[in-house]
Amino acid sequence: MLIDRVRHAVSTLRSLLADADPDQVDDREAAELFESLAELERLASAGRTIFSRRVETSGLWREQGYRSPAQWVAVRAQSTMGAAIATLETARRLEQLPATREAFQTGSLSAHQAQEIAAAASAAPAAEESLLESARVETVARLREQCRQVIATATHDADADERLHRSRYFRYWTEADGAVRLDGRLTPDAGARLAAVAEGRARSLRDEARRTGSPERLEAYAADALVSLADATASGPRAVVHVHVDAAAWERGRTEGQEVCRIRGIGPISVSAARRLAADGIVKAVLDDGADVRAVAHLGRTIPARVRTALEARDETCVVPGCEQRHGLEIDHIQPFVTGGPTTIDNLARLCRYHHAQKTHRGWLLDGQPGAWRWFRPKRSVGRSPPRSA
Repeated sequence: MLIDRVRHAVSTLRSLLADADPDQVDDREAAELFESLAELERLASAGRTIFSRRVETSGLWREQGYRSPAQWVAVRAQSTMGAAIATLETARRLEQLPATREAFQTGSLSAHQAQEIAAAASAAPAAEESLLESARVETVARLREQCRQVIATATHDADADERLHRSRYFRYWTEADGAVRLDGRLTPDAGARLAAVAEGRARSLRDEARRTGSPERLEAYAADALVSLADATASGPRAVVHVHVDAAAWERGRTEGQEVCRIRGIGPISVSAARRLAADGIVKAVLDDGADVRAVAHLGRTIPARVRTALEARDETCVVPGCEQRHGLEIDHIQPFVTGGPTTIDNLARLCRYHHAQKTHRGWLLDGQPGAWRWFRPKRSVGRSPPRSA
């Protein structure tokens, strides 16, 4: 029986590794052992994935007192809920992707490669073969980028920005040694802004440390950079984000066909999200026209200091009627900047973060003037993708 053979294989491997001493093998043998064990890991991941689907459909997880199949998988595999959910989703997708499933089950794909290809090929089945070929020759990072571009091209989902925004989160917890760990999920444009600011500040901190003769890893300074963002007086380089986008898509406001709009290192984003990146710092839109870079557009919309000062004096609280929030206010373009709204005091207002998000992502609008502001949501926006603003 299959279960007996797997039990025997596990027992054999456990015995072999129990007494394993890396110092007792030569360099070549250590490298070969690593590669063989990596293949075993890929095979084990494949088996775990395909059998997790059977556990899900059997309902065994419910009989054993778990609230969901994902919780059962997370506990039994000693993994996170996020990883368990991804495993189950990949297992479902593989049922419709026999070529990817075969490559996974024969050890040609890692769990991460299989997960990325399954997601992309489910959105665009015709891309499955080319993605499997890429997996054989490309790095995992490059494969991930290709898969995300396939999904972006295949879906052109008008509601993707809102869905990603609604799924955002930030979590933190304290580990046994007292260290605080962070985990978060952001929209591509928000993630790009945060990464650009943190990386710029980290490089500045590293350069300062080098001058004093005590440099550390860049990752350590990136952590310091994030902490510095909590200080309103923190200074550092402004965010510079490079968006690569087809010229026609930039002018149109959305991508079509094989056109791309992406941030290197982040992946595909919508054109509207790319335009919103002009909210802070400087955005460089690299406009591609076929194989040539046609132009680099600097899209900063910095608010002059005198206008900011006047606005802060005028709008002491969030201008939405009934909202008295005074802290953490954000400046909003009443007529969105991306549709030509000017950066003048007559077109600016201060909103609390909640109402700013409602206006940007949920279709609410602001109209009127100081002392007579009107906050409303047009009926036409209900059930439709809300207008984007900033």
